[in-house]
Amino acid sequence: MTTNQTAATPKRSKRAVLRIAATLALALSAYSLQYAWAPLNTNWTDSKSLRGRSLSVAVDDSPPPRCRIPREYRLSKQPTSPAYLASFHGGGKVISNLAQALTGIATTNQVNYAKHRTDHSVLFETHYPLHGAIKIQDDDNFRGTILLLRNPIDSILSSFNSFYARQYHYLIDIRAPAEDWIRYRDSAQFAAQVKLYEKFVIHWMNKYKKNREDLLLITYEGLTGGRGAIFTKQIANYLDKSEGIKVIDPDSVPCIWEKFVHDKWYTNNGDESTATTTSFQERADDRPLTQDQIRVVSRMLQGLEERFRRDDKQFSTIMNSYMNSLYDYSDSIIS
Repeated sequence: MTTNQTAATPKRSKRAVLRIAATLALALSAYSLQYAWAPLNTNWTDSKSLRGRSLSVAVDDSPPPRCRIPREYRLSKQPTSPAYLASFHGGGKVISNLAQALTGIATTNQVNYAKHRTDHSVLFETHYPLHGAIKIQDDDNFRGTILLLRNPIDSILSSFNSFYARQYHYLIDIRAPAEDWIRYRDSAQFAAQVKLYEKFVIHWMNKYKKNREDLLLITYEGLTGGRGAIFTKQIANYLDKSEGIKVIDPDSVPCIWEKFVHDKWYTNNGDESTATTTSFQERADDRPLTQDQIRVVSRMLQGLEERFRRDDKQFSTIMNSYMNSLYDYSDSIIS
């Protein structure tokens, strides 16, 4: 190279840029949770004193209420009667965050699993019976299960994003490129994921066949939709019946939902901040599906509906709504 030549600046690949961005995002959120022993008389704060911001409320046009939110989430010093939080892929963290904010008690999962920790938590997050998920042998003290259901197509897309992130060593899930999705879709993975979704739902529905009152069905679509505060109240009422767990005043539920689902706050100058989504918008025109794949999903949903329609009318309604939603994918279907 001559003295008057300038060294070329190496170009970063798209994946390298995304990896850096993902790492920075994880670093910014690393402070979020602390697991420690604490008594049940949790210290609370309200939205007007939390980081100098207050909440907006989506359920009506009234001014943002004072919102009691625990300053930190800790394992209870006293034994609890936790519940399972069972989710296939995508959305489980939303309920986990809500439960912690509603009670001030930390959740546990298989990453930090230990029996003495789980028995002092509010929820145990699990994907069982999926591969790699641990099974708790002695769960007689469990309150029951919150089963998070989601449209299987969106769940499979979420699963693929997680798979892609692990494959390329991202620290958080990212939205995978369309061409990678198509290669994944055209392999045997899509049909395998549909089978796993069916197996997952059957396991948890059968577990509470004789004591349905211990099973709470929540849909991801409902929780993140316009009536999500209502479903959050259902979660609060369910947790409040658990031994050793106390839920905050019901008046705080709507603003807690607004914060932890839609992440809407007011900035210091009084302007409403831009809402950020808690999960990727999975379906898009660059995530095509074939006619055969739509038929496979439809048959699976119909089979689940027929299997449990007598046991649970709510479940039957959910499965029918998912079957009807398949028509919404018509612009993403290829022959």
